[in-house]
Amino acid sequence: MSSEKEIKNSLPLLPLRGLLVFPSMVLHLDVGREKSVKALDQAMVGHDSLILLSTQEDVQIEEPTTQDVFQIGTVSKVRQMLKLPNGTIRVLVEGLYRARIKEYIKEDAYFEAIYEKLEETDSENTEIDALTRTILDLFEQYVNISKKVTPETLAAVSDIDEAGRLVDVIASHLPLKIKEKQEILEILSVKERLEKILDILTNEREVLELEKKISQRVKKQMEKTQKEYYLREQMKAIQ
Repeated sequence: MSSEKEIKNSLPLLPLRGLLVFPSMVLHLDVGREKSVKALDQAMVGHDSLILLSTQEDVQIEEPTTQDVFQIGTVSKVRQMLKLPNGTIRVLVEGLYRARIKEYIKEDAYFEAIYEKLEETDSENTEIDALTRTILDLFEQYVNISKKVTPETLAAVSDIDEAGRLVDVIASHLPLKIKEKQEILEILSVKERLEKILDILTNEREVLELEKKISQRVKKQMEKTQKEYYLREQMKAIQ
């Protein structure tokens, strides 16, 4: 049986499908499932606009149970709500901090869970500084090759001076699978999280450079084929 103190440390929970929110991340969500709408209503009425966002493991499940949701999520603040003509609610949320679900106290009308705030570890030392600089350099290279991230985003990321926040923001901009993002969310050690992102960025850069080489090779081959075709057509015309 949960104590009164623990129940005060509870929040409505919104299961996310195909999406994950990191701390410091601000984004729009479209909420349409009945349980999720009720959880949002509860967050606005009795929880100071705070809600626990946790991703469901299988994107195909329409009505997830407590077993289908990852145990670690992000306590977030609802900044705006807008009801769309089709009945869906568009919500602007800001991720605040990592949290672990300890126990569900409501499951029928909507999910509500007792949670514990998770604190980051080893967030400051010279090794962290060195890793941070290397990652920023790699992220800049990634941005220049991929063109998937705007220069404005790169400038904003470069201004972040907290290593933990930096790595979360970079992870949110990388084309990772939900399972990979969840793994990063669950790493409380800032050093380990930096090392994980370092590996991912190194791999992404190698893949992008290889794609670029293949693309250039294909382009050259097409140009060569086109040239040969025109020469053949010219020979036919001369004959």
